[in-house]
Amino acid sequence: MYCGGGSSANQPASNVKHRALITNTFSGALQVMDTQNDTTAFTAEVTNSAGQVIPGSPVNIPIGNTVTWEALSADLSKTMVYDPSTNAVYFLTNSSETIATSVQLGGAATMGVFSADGNSAYVPVRTVPVGGQRAGGVQNVSITNSAIATTYPVPSATTVALSPNGQILLVFAGNSDSVFLINLSVTSPAAVEIPGFSRPVNAFFSSDSNTAYVLNCGWECGDPPPGQASVAQLDIPSMTIKARVNVGGASVGLLNGTTLYVAGTSFTAGPVFDSVNVTNMSLNTANSVAINDGLHTTMALSMNNKLYIGAVTCSNTQVGCLSVVNVTNNTAGTPTPPNCQAFGGTTCTGPITGMLAIANRNVIYVIDGGYQVIYDTTNDAPQQTQVIFNGALAQIVQVDQ
Repeated sequence: MYCGGGSSANQPASNVKHRALITNTFSGALQVMDTQNDTTAFTAEVTNSAGQVIPGSPVNIPIGNTVTWEALSADLSKTMVYDPSTNAVYFLTNSSETIATSVQLGGAATMGVFSADGNSAYVPVRTVPVGGQRAGGVQNVSITNSAIATTYPVPSATTVALSPNGQILLVFAGNSDSVFLINLSVTSPAAVEIPGFSRPVNAFFSSDSNTAYVLNCGWECGDPPPGQASVAQLDIPSMTIKARVNVGGASVGLLNGTTLYVAGTSFTAGPVFDSVNVTNMSLNTANSVAINDGLHTTMALSMNNKLYIGAVTCSNTQVGCLSVVNVTNNTAGTPTPPNCQAFGGTTCTGPITGMLAIANRNVIYVIDGGYQVIYDTTNDAPQQTQVIFNGALAQIVQVDQ
Protein backbone atom coordinates (compact mmCIF):
# COMPACT_ATOMS: atom_id res chain seq x y z
CA MET A 1 0.00 0.00 0.00
CA TYR A 2 1.35 3.39 -0.98
CA CYS A 3 0.44 6.58 0.85
CA GLY A 4 1.69 10.10 1.39
CA GLY A 5 2.99 11.59 4.61
CA GLY A 6 0.96 13.52 7.14
CA SER A 7 -0.10 17.11 6.46
CA SER A 8 2.18 19.95 7.46
CA ALA A 9 2.42 23.67 6.91
CA ASN A 10 5.67 22.96 5.06
CA GLN A 11 4.15 20.30 2.83
CA PRO A 12 3.13 20.95 -0.80
CA ALA A 13 -0.38 20.34 -2.13
CA SER A 14 0.40 16.71 -2.95
CA ASN A 15 1.34 16.14 0.69
CA VAL A 16 4.53 14.38 -0.43
CA LYS A 17 8.01 14.94 0.97
CA HIS A 18 11.28 14.39 -0.93
CA ARG A 19 9.45 14.95 -4.22
CA ALA A 20 10.50 13.75 -7.63
CA LEU A 21 8.28 14.92 -10.51
CA ILE A 22 7.82 12.62 -13.50
CA THR A 23 6.31 13.78 -16.79
CA ASN A 24 3.44 11.62 -18.06
CA THR A 25 3.06 12.05 -21.81
CA PHE A 26 -0.35 10.36 -21.85
CA SER A 27 -2.07 12.37 -19.13
CA GLY A 28 -0.20 15.66 -19.56
CA ALA A 29 0.43 15.69 -15.81
CA LEU A 30 3.35 15.28 -13.41
CA GLN A 31 3.41 12.16 -11.25
CA VAL A 32 4.76 12.71 -7.73
CA MET A 33 7.13 10.32 -5.96
CA ASP A 34 8.61 10.35 -2.45
CA THR A 35 12.14 9.21 -3.24
CA GLN A 36 13.12 8.37 0.33
CA ASN A 37 10.43 5.71 0.79
CA ASP A 38 9.44 4.92 -2.82
CA THR A 39 5.79 5.88 -2.43
CA THR A 40 3.27 8.10 -4.14
CA ALA A 41 0.20 9.74 -2.62
CA PHE A 42 -3.24 8.43 -3.58
CA THR A 43 -6.63 10.11 -3.51
CA ALA A 44 -9.14 8.62 -1.08
CA GLU A 45 -11.15 5.61 -2.18
CA VAL A 46 -14.91 6.17 -2.49
CA THR A 47 -18.04 4.04 -2.67
CA ASN A 48 -20.46 4.76 -5.50
CA SER A 49 -24.26 4.58 -5.41
CA ALA A 50 -24.15 0.89 -6.37
CA GLY A 51 -21.99 0.09 -3.38
CA GLN A 52 -18.86 -0.46 -5.46
CA VAL A 53 -15.57 0.64 -3.93
CA ILE A 54 -13.64 2.91 -6.30
CA PRO A 55 -9.96 2.83 -5.35
CA GLY A 56 -7.95 6.01 -5.11
CA SER A 57 -5.68 7.10 -7.96
CA PRO A 58 -2.17 8.58 -7.76
CA VAL A 59 -2.16 12.29 -6.98
CA ASN A 60 -0.74 14.26 -9.92
CA ILE A 61 -0.13 17.84 -11.00
CA PRO A 62 -2.03 18.72 -14.21
CA ILE A 63 0.10 20.69 -16.70
CA GLY A 64 -0.91 20.47 -20.38
CA ASN A 65 -2.24 18.16 -23.05
CA THR A 66 0.94 16.09 -22.99
CA VAL A 67 4.35 16.68 -21.40
CA THR A 68 7.85 15.44 -22.21
CA TRP A 69 11.04 17.14 -20.98
CA GLU A 70 11.45 19.21 -17.83
CA ALA A 71 14.15 21.29 -16.13
CA LEU A 72 14.76 22.70 -12.64
CA SER A 73 15.82 26.19 -11.60
CA ALA A 74 19.09 26.35 -9.63
CA ASP A 75 17.29 27.07 -6.35
CA LEU A 76 14.79 24.24 -7.01
CA SER A 77 11.86 26.65 -6.67
CA LYS A 78 10.57 26.23 -10.24
CA THR A 79 10.15 23.43 -12.76
CA MET A 80 9.92 24.12 -16.49
CA VAL A 81 7.79 21.57 -18.36
CA TYR A 82 7.34 21.27 -22.12
CA ASP A 83 4.09 20.43 -23.94
CA PRO A 84 4.89 19.29 -27.51
CA SER A 85 1.26 19.51 -28.62
CA THR A 86 1.35 23.31 -28.34
CA ASN A 87 5.14 23.94 -28.25
CA ALA A 88 4.62 25.70 -24.94
CA VAL A 89 6.74 25.74 -21.79
CA TYR A 90 4.93 25.78 -18.44
CA PHE A 91 6.51 27.11 -15.26
CA LEU A 92 5.50 25.33 -12.08
CA THR A 93 5.95 26.91 -8.64
CA ASN A 94 7.21 23.88 -6.76
CA SER A 95 6.17 24.97 -3.26
CA SER A 96 2.49 25.29 -4.20
CA GLU A 97 2.52 22.88 -7.17
CA THR A 98 0.65 25.45 -9.25
CA ILE A 99 1.39 26.83 -12.72
CA ALA A 100 2.75 30.37 -12.56
CA THR A 101 2.62 30.97 -16.31
CA SER A 102 3.14 29.40 -19.71
CA VAL A 103 4.75 30.73 -22.89
CA GLN A 104 4.42 29.42 -26.44
CA LEU A 105 7.68 28.89 -28.31
CA GLY A 106 8.37 29.51 -31.99
CA GLY A 107 8.64 25.80 -32.74
CA ALA A 108 9.45 22.41 -31.29
CA ALA A 109 12.15 22.06 -28.61
CA THR A 110 13.93 19.14 -26.99
CA MET A 111 15.43 20.86 -23.93
CA GLY A 112 15.88 24.12 -22.09
CA VAL A 113 17.68 25.64 -19.09
CA PHE A 114 16.85 28.28 -16.49
CA SER A 115 18.85 31.48 -16.13
CA ALA A 116 21.00 31.70 -13.01
CA ASP A 117 18.42 33.81 -11.16
CA GLY A 118 15.50 31.62 -12.26
CA ASN A 119 13.55 34.54 -13.72
CA SER A 120 13.95 33.46 -17.33
CA ALA A 121 14.83 30.43 -19.43
CA TYR A 122 16.82 29.70 -22.57
CA VAL A 123 15.24 27.24 -24.98
CA PRO A 124 16.87 26.24 -28.29
CA VAL A 125 14.30 26.02 -31.11
CA ARG A 126 15.75 24.54 -34.27
CA THR A 127 13.04 25.82 -36.62
CA VAL A 128 12.11 29.21 -35.15
CA PRO A 129 11.85 31.76 -38.00
CA VAL A 130 14.56 34.43 -38.02
CA GLY A 131 14.15 37.34 -40.42
CA GLY A 132 16.65 37.28 -43.27
CA GLN A 133 18.53 34.28 -41.88
CA ARG A 134 18.32 30.50 -41.71
CA ALA A 135 15.79 29.24 -39.19
CA GLY A 136 16.90 28.47 -35.67
CA GLY A 137 17.80 30.22 -32.46
CA VAL A 138 17.69 30.30 -28.68
CA GLN A 139 14.53 31.85 -27.28
CA ASN A 140 14.94 33.86 -24.09
CA VAL A 141 11.70 33.25 -22.20
CA SER A 142 10.77 35.86 -19.61
CA ILE A 143 8.85 34.19 -16.80
CA THR A 144 8.01 37.52 -15.20
CA ASN A 145 6.45 38.92 -18.38
CA SER A 146 5.08 35.58 -19.69
CA ALA A 147 6.62 36.27 -23.09
CA ILE A 148 9.58 35.66 -25.40
CA ALA A 149 11.97 38.47 -24.49
CA THR A 150 14.21 37.90 -27.51
CA THR A 151 15.55 35.22 -29.84
CA TYR A 152 19.31 34.80 -30.33
CA PRO A 153 19.81 33.59 -33.91
CA VAL A 154 21.77 30.32 -34.26
CA PRO A 155 20.84 28.23 -37.32
CA SER A 156 19.47 24.81 -36.32
CA ALA A 157 20.09 25.45 -32.59
CA THR A 158 19.49 22.14 -30.80
CA THR A 159 21.01 22.14 -27.29
CA VAL A 160 22.52 24.65 -24.87
CA ALA A 161 24.77 24.71 -21.80
CA LEU A 162 24.88 27.59 -19.29
CA SER A 163 27.92 28.55 -17.18
CA PRO A 164 27.60 28.48 -13.36
CA ASN A 165 27.76 32.29 -13.18
CA GLY A 166 24.92 32.53 -15.70
CA GLN A 167 26.90 34.75 -18.10
CA ILE A 168 27.99 32.35 -20.85
CA LEU A 169 25.58 30.36 -22.96
CA LEU A 170 27.04 27.75 -25.31
CA VAL A 171 24.81 26.68 -28.19
CA PHE A 172 25.14 23.49 -30.24
CA ALA A 173 23.53 23.20 -33.65
CA GLY A 174 22.53 20.30 -35.85
CA ASN A 175 25.07 19.19 -38.49
CA SER A 176 27.63 21.73 -37.28
CA ASP A 177 31.30 21.47 -36.31
CA SER A 178 31.19 24.77 -34.42
CA VAL A 179 30.19 25.94 -30.95
CA PHE A 180 28.29 29.21 -30.66
CA LEU A 181 29.07 31.39 -27.63
CA ILE A 182 26.64 34.01 -26.33
CA ASN A 183 27.90 36.39 -23.64
CA LEU A 184 24.72 37.25 -21.76
CA SER A 185 26.44 39.92 -19.64
CA VAL A 186 26.94 42.40 -22.49
CA THR A 187 24.39 45.00 -23.59
CA SER A 188 23.48 43.30 -26.85
CA PRO A 189 24.24 39.56 -26.65
CA ALA A 190 24.89 37.81 -29.96
CA ALA A 191 26.22 34.40 -30.92
CA VAL A 192 29.93 34.15 -31.81
CA GLU A 193 30.86 31.07 -33.85
CA ILE A 194 33.88 29.08 -32.67
CA PRO A 195 35.00 26.47 -35.26
CA GLY A 196 37.28 23.46 -34.86
CA PHE A 197 34.97 20.94 -33.21
CA SER A 198 33.49 17.66 -34.44
CA ARG A 199 29.70 17.60 -34.13
CA PRO A 200 29.67 19.05 -30.58
CA VAL A 201 26.53 18.22 -28.59
CA ASN A 202 27.04 19.45 -25.03
CA ALA A 203 29.51 21.00 -22.58
CA PHE A 204 30.32 21.03 -18.87
CA PHE A 205 31.80 24.07 -17.17
CA SER A 206 34.49 24.49 -14.54
CA SER A 207 33.25 26.01 -11.28
CA ASP A 208 34.78 29.41 -12.15
CA SER A 209 32.98 29.43 -15.55
CA ASN A 210 36.26 30.06 -17.40
CA THR A 211 36.55 26.63 -19.01
CA ALA A 212 34.09 24.43 -20.83
CA TYR A 213 34.65 20.75 -21.59
CA VAL A 214 32.90 20.12 -24.90
CA LEU A 215 31.66 16.71 -26.02
CA ASN A 216 32.60 16.11 -29.66
CA CYS A 217 30.20 13.40 -30.81
CA GLY A 218 32.03 12.91 -34.11
CA TRP A 219 31.02 10.07 -36.41
CA GLU A 220 27.97 9.04 -34.39
CA CYS A 221 26.44 12.48 -34.92
CA GLY A 222 27.19 12.81 -38.62
CA ASP A 223 30.86 13.54 -39.25
CA PRO A 224 32.49 11.40 -41.98
CA PRO A 225 34.18 8.15 -40.82
CA PRO A 226 36.11 7.67 -38.66
CA GLY A 227 34.90 10.97 -37.13
CA GLN A 228 36.93 10.72 -33.90
CA ALA A 229 34.94 11.51 -30.76
CA SER A 230 36.72 13.62 -28.15
CA VAL A 231 36.49 16.03 -25.24
CA ALA A 232 37.76 19.53 -26.08
CA GLN A 233 38.90 22.03 -23.46
CA LEU A 234 37.47 25.41 -24.47
CA ASP A 235 38.95 28.50 -22.83
CA ILE A 236 36.02 30.90 -22.49
CA PRO A 237 37.85 34.29 -22.23
CA SER A 238 39.94 33.66 -25.36
CA MET A 239 37.32 31.46 -27.10
CA THR A 240 40.02 28.99 -28.14
CA ILE A 241 40.49 25.23 -27.82
CA LYS A 242 43.41 24.61 -25.44
CA ALA A 243 43.48 20.81 -25.37
CA ARG A 244 41.69 17.75 -26.66
CA VAL A 245 41.54 14.12 -25.52
CA ASN A 246 40.17 11.37 -27.76
CA VAL A 247 37.49 9.02 -26.44
CA GLY A 248 35.57 6.13 -27.96
CA GLY A 249 32.23 7.92 -28.13
CA ALA A 250 30.73 11.11 -26.74
CA SER A 251 26.99 11.50 -27.21
CA VAL A 252 26.39 11.97 -23.45
CA GLY A 253 28.45 12.93 -20.41
CA LEU A 254 28.40 13.67 -16.70
CA LEU A 255 30.92 15.80 -14.79
CA ASN A 256 31.70 14.62 -11.25
CA GLY A 257 34.27 16.93 -9.68
CA THR A 258 37.30 16.75 -11.98
CA THR A 259 36.17 13.52 -13.65
CA LEU A 260 34.10 13.60 -16.82
CA TYR A 261 32.29 10.39 -17.70
CA VAL A 262 31.44 10.05 -21.40
CA ALA A 263 29.69 7.42 -23.49
CA GLY A 264 28.74 6.97 -27.11
CA THR A 265 29.42 4.85 -30.17
CA SER A 266 32.75 4.60 -31.93
CA PHE A 267 33.04 3.95 -35.67
CA THR A 268 35.56 1.19 -34.98
CA ALA A 269 34.89 -0.01 -31.41
CA GLY A 270 31.10 0.24 -31.14
CA PRO A 271 29.29 1.44 -27.98
CA VAL A 272 31.79 2.41 -25.26
CA PHE A 273 32.40 4.34 -22.03
CA ASP A 274 35.42 6.45 -21.07
CA SER A 275 36.53 8.46 -18.06
CA VAL A 276 38.48 11.71 -18.49
CA ASN A 277 40.53 13.64 -15.93
CA VAL A 278 39.75 17.23 -16.91
CA THR A 279 42.51 18.66 -14.68
CA ASN A 280 45.22 17.45 -17.05
CA MET A 281 42.99 16.35 -19.95
CA SER A 282 44.01 12.71 -19.81
CA LEU A 283 42.17 9.38 -19.85
CA ASN A 284 41.46 7.46 -16.67
CA THR A 285 40.42 4.47 -18.76
CA ALA A 286 43.36 2.65 -20.34
CA ASN A 287 40.92 1.25 -22.89
CA SER A 288 37.33 2.20 -23.69
CA VAL A 289 34.84 0.03 -21.78
CA ALA A 290 32.27 -1.83 -23.90
CA ILE A 291 28.64 -1.09 -23.01
CA ASN A 292 25.22 -1.85 -24.50
CA ASP A 293 24.32 -0.37 -27.88
CA GLY A 294 22.05 2.50 -28.89
CA LEU A 295 22.06 6.29 -28.90
CA HIS A 296 23.15 7.11 -25.35
CA THR A 297 21.47 10.23 -24.01
CA THR A 298 21.30 10.10 -20.20
CA MET A 299 23.47 9.25 -17.19
CA ALA A 300 23.09 9.04 -13.41
CA LEU A 301 25.73 8.31 -10.76
CA SER A 302 24.65 6.38 -7.65
CA MET A 303 25.92 6.81 -4.10
CA ASN A 304 28.00 3.62 -4.44
CA ASN A 305 29.78 4.74 -7.63
CA LYS A 306 27.63 2.90 -10.15
CA LEU A 307 27.17 4.93 -13.32
CA TYR A 308 23.91 4.11 -15.09
CA ILE A 309 23.88 4.95 -18.81
CA GLY A 310 20.65 5.03 -20.81
CA ALA A 311 20.05 4.87 -24.55
CA VAL A 312 16.91 5.78 -26.48
CA THR A 313 17.47 3.14 -29.16
CA CYS A 314 19.02 -0.31 -28.82
CA SER A 315 18.92 -3.79 -30.29
CA ASN A 316 19.81 -5.74 -27.14
CA THR A 317 16.53 -7.52 -26.36
CA GLN A 318 18.01 -9.41 -23.40
CA VAL A 319 19.31 -6.52 -21.31
CA GLY A 320 17.78 -3.56 -23.12
CA CYS A 321 18.97 0.01 -23.38
CA LEU A 322 20.55 0.21 -19.91
CA SER A 323 24.29 -0.06 -19.17
CA VAL A 324 26.05 0.06 -15.79
CA VAL A 325 29.71 0.87 -15.15
CA ASN A 326 31.39 0.66 -11.75
CA VAL A 327 33.47 3.84 -11.91
CA THR A 328 35.64 2.78 -8.97
CA ASN A 329 37.46 0.37 -11.27
CA ASN A 330 35.85 1.29 -14.63
CA THR A 331 34.33 -2.13 -15.27
CA ALA A 332 30.97 -2.75 -16.89
CA GLY A 333 28.34 -4.89 -15.19
CA THR A 334 25.22 -6.54 -16.55
CA PRO A 335 22.04 -4.97 -15.16
CA THR A 336 19.04 -7.20 -14.61
CA PRO A 337 16.19 -6.03 -16.89
CA PRO A 338 12.73 -5.49 -15.36
CA ASN A 339 9.98 -8.05 -15.75
CA CYS A 340 8.34 -6.23 -18.62
CA GLN A 341 5.03 -8.07 -18.36
CA ALA A 342 4.77 -7.07 -14.72
CA PHE A 343 5.21 -3.47 -15.79
CA GLY A 344 2.55 -3.78 -18.46
CA GLY A 345 4.95 -3.96 -21.39
CA THR A 346 6.12 -6.64 -23.77
CA THR A 347 9.74 -5.66 -24.39
CA CYS A 348 12.80 -4.67 -22.37
CA THR A 349 14.48 -2.57 -25.04
CA GLY A 350 13.62 0.86 -23.69
CA PRO A 351 13.86 3.63 -24.70
CA ILE A 352 15.38 5.02 -21.53
CA THR A 353 14.38 8.66 -21.40
CA GLY A 354 15.08 9.66 -17.80
CA MET A 355 17.15 8.73 -14.74
CA LEU A 356 17.47 9.98 -11.18
CA ALA A 357 20.05 8.87 -8.61
CA ILE A 358 18.54 9.13 -5.14
CA ALA A 359 20.53 10.98 -2.47
CA ASN A 360 21.64 8.95 0.56
CA ARG A 361 20.35 5.69 -0.94
CA ASN A 362 21.72 3.01 -3.24
CA VAL A 363 18.75 3.52 -5.54
CA ILE A 364 18.25 4.88 -9.06
CA TYR A 365 14.91 5.61 -10.73
CA VAL A 366 14.97 4.71 -14.43
CA ILE A 367 12.27 5.63 -16.95
CA ASP A 368 12.35 2.62 -19.27
CA GLY A 369 9.93 2.27 -22.17
CA GLY A 370 7.46 4.66 -20.52
CA TYR A 371 7.55 2.86 -17.15
CA GLN A 372 9.33 3.77 -13.92
CA VAL A 373 11.72 1.08 -12.72
CA ILE A 374 13.39 1.48 -9.32
CA TYR A 375 16.84 -0.16 -9.29
CA ASP A 376 18.84 -1.35 -6.28
CA THR A 377 22.38 -0.31 -7.23
CA THR A 378 24.00 -2.87 -4.91
CA ASN A 379 22.98 -5.63 -7.32
CA ASP A 380 21.84 -3.60 -10.37
CA ALA A 381 18.42 -5.25 -10.32
CA PRO A 382 14.90 -3.85 -9.94
CA GLN A 383 14.05 -3.73 -6.25
CA GLN A 384 10.99 -5.46 -4.83
CA THR A 385 9.02 -2.25 -4.19
CA GLN A 386 7.85 -0.62 -7.41
CA VAL A 387 5.26 2.06 -8.18
CA ILE A 388 3.46 1.77 -11.53
CA PHE A 389 1.60 4.69 -13.09
CA ASN A 390 -0.91 4.52 -15.93
CA GLY A 391 0.28 6.31 -19.05
CA ALA A 392 3.71 6.76 -20.57
CA LEU A 393 6.41 8.41 -18.47
CA ALA A 394 9.26 10.45 -19.96
CA GLN A 395 11.56 12.37 -17.60
CA ILE A 396 12.16 12.77 -13.88
CA VAL A 397 13.63 15.52 -11.68
CA GLN A 398 14.14 15.86 -7.90
CA VAL A 399 12.61 19.10 -6.62
CA ASP A 400 13.44 18.72 -2.94
CA GLN A 401 15.31 16.36 -0.65
